[in-house]
Amino acid sequence: MRKWFTAQELAGLPGMPGTVQGVRLAAARESWEGQRRLGSKAIEYSFAVLPAETQAALVARMVQAEQPAEAPKPTAPHTLTSPQRDGISTSRLSDDQRDVMSARVSIIREVERMSQMVSQQRAILALVGLARDGQLSPYLAERVERANDRKTPDRTLSERTIKRWLADFRKHGEIALAPIRRKPDMTLPVWAPVFLKHYQRPQKPSAEAAYAAFQAEYPGAPSIHAVRRMLAKMPPQAREQGRIGAREIKSLKAFHRRTADMLWPNDVWIADGHTFDAEVMNPLTGQIFRPEVTMVIDWGTRRIVGFSVNLAESTIATLDTLRDGVSRVGMYKVLYVDNGSGFDNAVVYEVNDRLGGTITHSLPYNSQGRGVIERPHKTILVRLSKTYDSYIGKDMDKEAATRVHRLSRQQLSMGLQPKQIPTFDTFFADLQNALDAYNHRPHRALPKIRDIETGKLRNQSPMESWKSALADGWEPLKAEAHVVEALVRPQVVRTTNRAEVRIFGGIYFLQALEGYHGQEVRVAYDFRDASRVWVHTLDGELIGEAVLGGNASPAMPQSLMDKATEKREKGQLARLVKKAKTVTGQDVELHVVPKAALSAELTEQQLEDAREYAALTLERQAPTFTVPDNDMTRYDLWQELEARRQRGEALCEAEANWHAIYPNNPGFKAIQRMYDHFAAAEATA
Repeated sequence: MRKWFTAQELAGLPGMPGTVQGVRLAAARESWEGQRRLGSKAIEYSFAVLPAETQAALVARMVQAEQPAEAPKPTAPHTLTSPQRDGISTSRLSDDQRDVMSARVSIIREVERMSQMVSQQRAILALVGLARDGQLSPYLAERVERANDRKTPDRTLSERTIKRWLADFRKHGEIALAPIRRKPDMTLPVWAPVFLKHYQRPQKPSAEAAYAAFQAEYPGAPSIHAVRRMLAKMPPQAREQGRIGAREIKSLKAFHRRTADMLWPNDVWIADGHTFDAEVMNPLTGQIFRPEVTMVIDWGTRRIVGFSVNLAESTIATLDTLRDGVSRVGMYKVLYVDNGSGFDNAVVYEVNDRLGGTITHSLPYNSQGRGVIERPHKTILVRLSKTYDSYIGKDMDKEAATRVHRLSRQQLSMGLQPKQIPTFDTFFADLQNALDAYNHRPHRALPKIRDIETGKLRNQSPMESWKSALADGWEPLKAEAHVVEALVRPQVVRTTNRAEVRIFGGIYFLQALEGYHGQEVRVAYDFRDASRVWVHTLDGELIGEAVLGGNASPAMPQSLMDKATEKREKGQLARLVKKAKTVTGQDVELHVVPKAALSAELTEQQLEDAREYAALTLERQAPTFTVPDNDMTRYDLWQELEARRQRGEALCEAEANWHAIYPNNPGFKAIQRMYDHFAAAEATA
């Protein structure tokens, strides 16, 4: 605050003459301490020599003139500003407490600034008087109103209050100026156990229903509103105890989030089974069923490395999934599974020991700890099941589900293929495409990279994460081929007939089965490879691989058919010559004349018009290029176009465009991998 004032600034104030000249004469008469103002000829006089009433007026004028843009920061070096008092930190205050505290600090800072000119007592009295008369600046008036922390209309200052704030502030710092707020009473009333006995039941009764039973048992029961207030202040974990089980109540408690940043591919595999939420035609029985899909995911890269489809989650399903994963990407280190019968059994342990891995089990009723595999069940399998009319999950409309169920069973009883139920081949192809799409889709649990095409940041896909590990020098560990081959596949019992076995509508031939004619054998199959099956005795001994149509051959050699056709044509022509000789009585020679183009005498204009009309007709009659719906048919069409392109034939614009973009389709990649697998199997056979 200022300490020197000119005669012009003092003129007219209480205790001062009303003119500048009068102020100067009074200063000369009373010998006031004065000095020349810097940069000016004016004489200014010290605040200390002025009369008391003039000093009070100057202080009031300066307080009214001050209006800072924002609250001053409490950074006075001469006072204690410890952020804690009795272990309480300002960070533990609410917004309301912190706002009141800041307002009180502003009042104290104003008293400290005024005390530089006058005594603290006079500064406090001047501030109280200005607040009472409503002459404070708008900023200080708002700070005074907030510092009082009252809801009454009279919200001014008092000398006693300011002195108490000053004492607390200098002793304990700004935390002492925070108002005390009454914390809600979290203790339960004495009648709470009686009410909760009726409320915390697995039937999950409503508050009204539990209150009715409570009111009948407890004389003098409180109102339903008191009961609701008691329930509202209870933590969810305590309130829902007894209404939900131990597994579901975990969703209300804190949890540990596991990270896999340090895991390399194949370090940890997580396997689990899921009953598909849509009905499919069973290829073995021809009946309707819900397949069991077992998947194994690599924790580090989130890649689905193997899967199998079976009738139920079983040991065979687990081994088939492991065989698929190990043959695809290599050997795992740790297999993390639940305690189901399909995983926790001696056969799985034996195979795991032969492969050299380690099995660990999750805690019972702890599906949250296996969210890495539980989440793909929803994003892959549940999403795929909803694309079928036969979906019977919890989101399906009951009326529509009943209609589909009735129509499908009615068609099946009539010996027809239900239109609403997909065939197993359709389901299996869609499942492969869905898994492949998941592996190539960005995953939010993986690191972010810069997309080459868009230039934007996005998460890696599982396949990109896998390839990134390969680029960093990681190499998969391959299991021994004979061990992988020995892993059990799904099997059915069939009766042989002349070295043939029938399964899934196909006929498989194996010469070694000739000695087992009419006997039952166990036939192992793989849905991914329909070209062959593996035939075992009932004791489990491998007989060999039976090939689809292995004994099939053309009914007649092609050369023999050509000769028969030529002989038939010559006989018909000889009979025509003989008949003509009988009719004419003369020798007749028969010649086959090729068809010649019709000619006409037309003008040049007519010929031009005819050419235009012919070109227009051909353009209209030209077949439009359509893409088939089936994956295998699309793949065959692409192979046909590729062959035409290799021969140098020109493709139309639609054909050329589709031929260029179809190899990027997941279905194309899946079918190509299947053919590559067949070729590799034949090469090693």
